[in-house]
Amino acid sequence: MEEIGSFVSIIRTDEARIEGVLVKVDLSNQRVAVKNARNFGSEGRKLRGAQIPPSLLLHGCITLGSRQIKDMEIILLSPQERNFPSLSQRRIGARNKVDGPSYSEIAKGKKN
Repeated sequence: MEEIGSFVSIIRTDEARIEGVLVKVDLSNQRVAVKNARNFGSEGRKLRGAQIPPSLLLHGCITLGSRQIKDMEIILLSPQERNFPSLSQRRIGARNKVDGPSYSEIAKGKKN
């Protein structure tokens, strides 16, 4: 998959946003792995219950199953931004989606 190595933003079903580098997509087991992952918390998306606070921890690699993922998008970064995470953090709100099916559509077997 050409998306491997791309910067991704994932909204989990608990409304927390995870960003990092996509390292694996396992369609047969419906799982994705993301390295250098940061948890930005729920950022006001949660309608009920307490918001999830952001974390300062940088996770080496996390694996998420399809039932944990509400949405996932590939973020197009310039080569300079890939090398400087602080620059990529400034692009929040200025993301570009890659044309094609969303992760949830892929996991359900739909194609563009």
